[in-house]
Amino acid sequence: MDSKVTAATVQATVLNALSGVFAQAILAYRRGTTDGIDLSSILRFIVYTVLTTPPNYRWQEFLERMFPTTTEPKHHKSLDDDSNQPSSNAVTGPGGKLNIANTAAKFILDQALGAPINTLLFICLMGQLSSQSYNHIVSSVISDFRPMLFAGYRVWPVVCLLNLVVVPFDHRQLVGSIAGLGWGVFLSLNQVK
Repeated sequence: MDSKVTAATVQATVLNALSGVFAQAILAYRRGTTDGIDLSSILRFIVYTVLTTPPNYRWQEFLERMFPTTTEPKHHKSLDDDSNQPSSNAVTGPGGKLNIANTAAKFILDQALGAPINTLLFICLMGQLSSQSYNHIVSSVISDFRPMLFAGYRVWPVVCLLNLVVVPFDHRQLVGSIAGLGWGVFLSLNQVK
């Protein structure tokens, strides 16, 4: 795992652990007691994040490589002048003009493929980490997938669009993880038992 993926995983894990702590604190407050705090729930969120952040980072990297957010600025170059060449990186790009078609393609692919896959992974992995039976996990997928996906569609498209349009690629995972702090609290409070 390269250093960027490692850093993104550590950031996401810390923020997801915090969301679990916040959710447990909210539940304790609602009950009026700290009895019944479920540290295993926080641990499940940590393990889930460690397992899913690297492939999600690579997915975003793939989308950025295939559909760069920005196009190279036009530079007129004389025959003997190489200094006008913009420095470019396959993922972060040269910092040119926003490419609306590429941004729309990334947005659609992320919401149409990434969101359902991540929702399915969440239900299945959390079920496995909770030692649920195969039948119980399948039942959870059937009953919880659609409501959870549509709940996510109330939050993540806005985060995704802002991330794609405003945030440089190297900081998108952090911004997504910060937004995920609140989302993690929601999932913790609504987690299938």
